Amino acid sequence: MPICRRISLTATVLACLAGTGIASADTTQENLTKYWHARERMLTEFTVRGTGPGQGQPAVERNGIHGFIKWADSTIRLGWYLGILATEYHLLTEPATFPGAHAGNVGRATQTVEELYEALTALERLDLVADASFPPPCSSAPALNGFFLRDDVPDGFHQYFPPMTSTQSDFIDPVLTNKEMSQDQVYHVLLGLALVKRFIPDTLTHQSKGLRQWAVVQATRIGEHISRTEWVIRNPACEDRAVNRGPLASGYSGGTRLTLGFITDGAFVPDTVEPLLNAWELAKDPNFLPYIDEDNLHMAMAIAATGNGWGSETADALGVLAQKEDWPLYPLLHRALFADEAEGFCRTGAALNARARAMLDEVPQQADFASPKPAGPAVHGFSSSNRFIRGKDSAYAGEPNSEGMRYNGQDFMLLHNLYAVATPATWEGGNGPGIPDCAAGGGPGNGAGPADAAHDSSCSCRLGAVPTPGGGAAWLAVLGAAFALHRRTRRQQR
Repeated sequence: MPICRRISLTATVLACLAGTGIASADTTQENLTKYWHARERMLTEFTVRGTGPGQGQPAVERNGIHGFIKWADSTIRLGWYLGILATEYHLLTEPATFPGAHAGNVGRATQTVEELYEALTALERLDLVADASFPPPCSSAPALNGFFLRDDVPDGFHQYFPPMTSTQSDFIDPVLTNKEMSQDQVYHVLLGLALVKRFIPDTLTHQSKGLRQWAVVQATRIGEHISRTEWVIRNPACEDRAVNRGPLASGYSGGTRLTLGFITDGAFVPDTVEPLLNAWELAKDPNFLPYIDEDNLHMAMAIAATGNGWGSETADALGVLAQKEDWPLYPLLHRALFADEAEGFCRTGAALNARARAMLDEVPQQADFASPKPAGPAVHGFSSSNRFIRGKDSAYAGEPNSEGMRYNGQDFMLLHNLYAVATPATWEGGNGPGIPDCAAGGGPGNGAGPADAAHDSSCSCRLGAVPTPGGGAAWLAVLGAAFALHRRTRRQQR
């Protein structure tokens, strides 16, 4: 068997078998059937359609044992919902490349547009009402200024989800600061807005709103807010104090500014200081000290993917980082957004596609996305609140104390769409392109040196090495201490 560099044995075998046609896989249409089942399930069991409070923002989980439905870190889920809808629209409106994407329902694209409008409305509403959602001495005037709430789900919202008996949300949490935005919410909201910018046409409108332009406006507003005071996220309603959880967007500001630049086509690229630009360069190293906490990893990967954060090295770096927690979604996101600018995908694509396809194929038809606890393991790895945010230890096994928990399945749906969009040739019956050939002498591990000869492979699945920047050890210690000191997670606060 060919030897593939810096990827796991599982990914190597999958990549090489996929290349020879030996691997057993579900068909495009079989996985599409799973997708539309998951979409209907998310819509009917986790979401209320509309533009009012709590509407247009999917819940993350519901528990049949304890009878609650929960919105937690809800703007992360809203960002992924935006991304699912944007990529779904692309699949539905490119029939030559993705034939049969509508699965017999030719009106699906119309509903996708309606849902996208409602989701963008929800995001803007969370901004508008945020300043008015804190008691005196904080202000009470609504304002569109980029400061947003995590959700606005009121008490009693479970009435829309029988037989649930209680509602949990950050909005009604007795700890008032738990409803404030934070850096992780920002990064995943930008993920969704970046996909809207990339895949929704300029000409598409709904209710007289240009949806793509609206996404750009909202991203700009959020970016202006988080960057205005040296990348410390503040609550302007409450004397402009730092938010209580995740206020420091400075550590990844070198990457976030590039994401904002991508979404705005270069019209808004806020400044940051040189030490933080240097720190961002360190984040492409898989041994970056803050990655001891996988939360720091998914935030960095989301920003790097949506901003082409390390230039020509981004695809290779994301390919290596994806191995840490088995997260192929982020390098596929990068390829979907940047196409041939994702230069290293010619090296990483085969293994990433093989792993993504294995994840999709293992999900049974009519699957539930739920914790397997107290039994287990599950037959598929989409058994936590989000497979690409939670660590790999919870895939198949479930998260701790998750008995009775069922999840919205966004991780499966976005992976399904990005796998197709990143490499359209994977869609059976279509005419889209496959993984590009690497240019001679281009990129890490693809030159004419001895390393290239030593790792030659007929299945073209090696990943390029990503060098550690000079002086990395000292910087890692400093950055690690900063992250450890300042990062406040939900688990620490609640």
